Amino acid sequence: MKRPLIAVFGSSTVREGDRAYRLAHDLGRALALAGADVMTGGYGGAMEACSRGCHESGGHVVGVTVELFERRAPVNRWVNERVHTPNLYDRLRTIVERADGFIAVPGSIGTLTEVFLTWTMLSVEGRRPASLVLLGDHWERYVEAHRHPDLVRADLFSFVRTTTLPEEAARLALEGLVAPR
Repeated sequence: MKRPLIAVFGSSTVREGDRAYRLAHDLGRALALAGADVMTGGYGGAMEACSRGCHESGGHVVGVTVELFERRAPVNRWVNERVHTPNLYDRLRTIVERADGFIAVPGSIGTLTEVFLTWTMLSVEGRRPASLVLLGDHWERYVEAHRHPDLVRADLFSFVRTTTLPEEAARLALEGLVAPR
């Protein structure tokens, strides 16, 4: 039976020693120890940290790279399998379609794009059901700030969970698995 593949979204700008790097590293480790593999964007920052934590704990790491970023930085050394895409749209589509679950760690507008696209696809049944977990101490406030009774239906918040603990994020992502790939 194949191991579940969990996509992890996060900032490319965090560095080793940063709190966000440690959080992503601990998440990668927790996912591997829980029996999952990891899919990231394949480059540096949180993607590297999560890939490293997963790889060091015996997991398999898929890096979904994109032509646009090839000149910016190399693929991180913990990627075991590379899926190269021609543009950001194909990269996002590949991740959203292929992953069995999703976790976002702290990030910038790219991370928000990934979170909102995934949340939308889950809510409109544009892909098979899966968990979407937001890991970090800022996400709860962020989600609460988007509650608007006239514009955002309350049931849409059932598609996303928040936590501050990497082990809980891994558990929540794996709880949402519907069927093996």
